[in-house]
Amino acid sequence: MPTAKLTVSSFLDHGIIAAPVAASVFSDAPDIAPATIAPGETSAFVMASAKKISLTASGKNLSALGRLILVAQNPAQLAAALIKARYDALGGTKGFLGAAQNTVSACPDGIGFYQHFAGGSIYWSPASGAHEVHGLIRQKWSGMGWERSFLGYPRTDETPGRDTKHEGRFNHFTGGSIYWHPATGAFEIHGAIRQKYLELGGEASFLGYPTTNETTCPDRVGRFNHFQAGSIYWTPGTGAHEVHGLIRQKWAQLGWETNPALGYPLTDELIPSRTVGAVRVPPFRRPLGDLPLDVLRVPAEQPSPTLVSMPAGAVLTQPAVFAATPRMMAVAPAPQPVAAAAASRSISVAAVRPAAAATLTIPAARAVLTPVARAKHTGESQDRFGDFQSGVLFWRRDATEAQVLSPSAQAADGTKLAWTGAEIAALASAPIRTALNGIGGATVVAVNFIGTTGYSHDGSGVHNRAHRLQVMLQGLHMQGFIPIPGFATVEIRAEISFDPVDREVVGYLTGWNLLSNPGNFIGGGSLPRDLAQRLDPALWRQFDIVRIPADVNDLIAVLSVKTQSDGRVAVYLEP
Repeated sequence: MPTAKLTVSSFLDHGIIAAPVAASVFSDAPDIAPATIAPGETSAFVMASAKKISLTASGKNLSALGRLILVAQNPAQLAAALIKARYDALGGTKGFLGAAQNTVSACPDGIGFYQHFAGGSIYWSPASGAHEVHGLIRQKWSGMGWERSFLGYPRTDETPGRDTKHEGRFNHFTGGSIYWHPATGAFEIHGAIRQKYLELGGEASFLGYPTTNETTCPDRVGRFNHFQAGSIYWTPGTGAHEVHGLIRQKWAQLGWETNPALGYPLTDELIPSRTVGAVRVPPFRRPLGDLPLDVLRVPAEQPSPTLVSMPAGAVLTQPAVFAATPRMMAVAPAPQPVAAAAASRSISVAAVRPAAAATLTIPAARAVLTPVARAKHTGESQDRFGDFQSGVLFWRRDATEAQVLSPSAQAADGTKLAWTGAEIAALASAPIRTALNGIGGATVVAVNFIGTTGYSHDGSGVHNRAHRLQVMLQGLHMQGFIPIPGFATVEIRAEISFDPVDREVVGYLTGWNLLSNPGNFIGGGSLPRDLAQRLDPALWRQFDIVRIPADVNDLIAVLSVKTQSDGRVAVYLEP
């Protein structure tokens, strides 16, 4: 009979059911015969027959354990056995959970089961297995609605974090995570922000532990979590990106995402590259270590003017670093007794976000600063920058403050590096006219810029705003027996981007839509069909705009080629 080897951890996480099993499997089985398995033992499960499932343990203590069989008549008995197995593995009555306070009970959703103990709870569901949750993480979860919240069921026990002192704790749930640290409290994180956080290294990364729940931005579109040493912001069009250090400090001073001169981040913090434009900072960086938890970490060892000297173990109770940026205020609450802390762990949006009126007190004009004198570039860059929807924030390694870059109107040799929406329409006109040349009975008479789209995120990266181009087709169509002139209007979208290999600003036609259709032109067939046959093959074919020159002895990194909401295309070069 085939067997599948599992660890005891797997047994406790997922029980003895490796796939959905019909209720009839348990219909003729005897009552539960629960078994205690010592941690670290190796086990194997065998589907003995259609009527029962058996668990066979093997390992150093096999002779002492004997043959262990766990059989359940119904899901409630199965849940009770697995909850007991988890409870026993955690020390039973002598463990931190202590004595049971209720029998195993069904959850309101009709899927899972739970049992409360003096020191916490164990929850089980077929998808998550049996796991304990306790303390302030349990309190946070219960305040959100237990398993009925978007977090769902726990899928890990409370686990020590990977911070250098292992002071933090977390539970992962089917729909997210709750992290706790003694200096911050318990906060949830989920969705794309959580995915980005884990990609960066989670609590072991430079970000540290979350200091807010996921919170809605004032525009009701974006979402964010703040962390001990930075933030992650997300929108549907830009995806999730981290921002930290002096770049985050400058962004906060200028009004966060509410300042139209910057908007939301489009990238994580990047390193200028003189050969490919930009490269990502390695995702797994050194954790905070012994730095005070309220201090923003800046890249490498560059000292920050905002560092606060604090004695070991001290905790800030007031926003000593950024008094003008209220979103910093909830970083480190004062130590409280457990009961009192539990009652005050919730955080309001007002406590971590400035009022909408306060975010725009800095005029947009002040967000564009005079660029510093350009330095000669040799070797690998030590600088950092962040790309935002409408601007670029740049931090020079020897500077004590980040700056907002101005776009470059031209290269050192005079090459044009800025275009209006109308100029992009003229440049895109050539591939459009080529694609539509000779379309049945019609000719292209105009290509006009009419606006831009928003940014879009395709799951792997952010697409630039696209230019919306109105294309007018003129031809003849029949009205009765009389040919009369007619016009059709087509919207074609063009996206501008930077090709780092060839250092070229290039464009692509990315989509089209027939806005007005007077009917078939004389000499042509179905206009929608004719357009599809001609435009579809032309999509995502590159057309060149300009090559950005570079001196091999002084390579200048192209940080961003950005389409602004008014159609202007701006090129940002490393200062």
